[in-house]
Amino acid sequence: MAPKVYGIDFSPPVRGVLLTAKAIDLDIEYIQVDLFSREHMKPEFTKMNPQHTVPTLDDDGFYLWDSHAIATYLVSKYAKDDSLYPKDLKKRAIVDRLLHFDSGILFPRARGISFPIMFLNEKTIPEEKKAGIYEAFDFLESFFDGNSWIAGNQMTVADLCIIPVVSTLVCLIPIEESKYPKLLAWIEKCKGLPYFAECNNPGNDGLVAQLKELLSSKIYLKMAPKVYGTTLSFPVRAVLLTVKAIDLDIEFIKVNLLDGDHKKPEFTKMNPQHTVPTLDDDGFYLWDSHAIVTYLVSKYAKDDSLYPKDLKKRAIVDRLLHFDSGIIFPRSRSIFYPIFMCKEKTISEEKKKAIYEAYDFLESFLYANSWIAGNELTVADLCIIPAITSLEAFIPIQESKYPKLSAWIEQCKRLPYYAEWNKPGCDALIENVNELLSS
Repeated sequence: MAPKVYGIDFSPPVRGVLLTAKAIDLDIEYIQVDLFSREHMKPEFTKMNPQHTVPTLDDDGFYLWDSHAIATYLVSKYAKDDSLYPKDLKKRAIVDRLLHFDSGILFPRARGISFPIMFLNEKTIPEEKKAGIYEAFDFLESFFDGNSWIAGNQMTVADLCIIPVVSTLVCLIPIEESKYPKLLAWIEKCKGLPYFAECNNPGNDGLVAQLKELLSSKIYLKMAPKVYGTTLSFPVRAVLLTVKAIDLDIEFIKVNLLDGDHKKPEFTKMNPQHTVPTLDDDGFYLWDSHAIVTYLVSKYAKDDSLYPKDLKKRAIVDRLLHFDSGIIFPRSRSIFYPIFMCKEKTISEEKKKAIYEAYDFLESFLYANSWIAGNELTVADLCIIPAITSLEAFIPIQESKYPKLSAWIEQCKRLPYYAEWNKPGCDALIENVNELLSS
């Protein structure tokens, strides 16, 4: 199979790989990755590249990321000769030096300009950042002393990796021919490559147009909402189930409660109550799972089925969310917290009785309903099911006594996203609690 390259045309490093593939006449399968829809954060992508960057290469099951590593690998494996990445140690060392100049100087400075414009609503390029780019241009100009290409008198992967970055920068930070004659001559030479227009221009033009539009308007691109939490927490799992139910892309950031991540200043600045889950929706911070799920559904869902706008239906859902926050969660926490934090080795009969009372209430709520708030799935189901599936491992639910509740649990387990978003965290919690009870 042809090597697969995952990327987005906007990215200069991706364009560097595309130019290299064309230069060695290598057929690849180019797969577009929508970074703005967080496709690079999906499990199938992070399994290939846990750094979740583009470009990413899949060469028959060999996964590689970083454009410089990919370019040198492809040339070494597939090129007809070594002209683009010489085997001669001294020539190769010069190419390597320039690739690291790109990864360590040029690209970080370019990203330092584009990222704040695209995601932080910056409307100007600060003078100190311009100065950093001009310094990089000065270096590049000096590299051409006695050379027609950047690493000597022959084109190499150094040219192919650096030109996409430079071609973007010169559209934002103009350079004078009188000051940079060799750099400009090299740019024109690169533009004359037979594959340059195809591999570089569409992405470069699109990126530059986007950046200029953002600089001149009040529009800015939003990041996906961030949810901070641990899947051991059933309130966190409730939010994750809701997110999946409305097909919302989020960034899930794990918080290690046992290590005190939630007590660190950067976390308590978002949430002074230092609880999980915590939501960061473009700088709007919110905590409490019930508040988060109703907010996300109200803002992002395609319809109101999970949190109805009808006042009576919504009131029933709200009542059940408060039943969860006021009855189920406190009684559950009174069981699990002492096991984790106070080394309790048993669950008292009094606490079990309180949970069974909660089961009794739930059974009655389901008397005439298929779902907990009626005959349609709502956020009430998604908030309550994580706690119940955690509790039933220690305080079993007998089907003969709780037929409606048992049927509802099985119905929830058949939701297409349940296995991914509730089961792993639930299983891990149960395993940890069993280990603590028996140790």
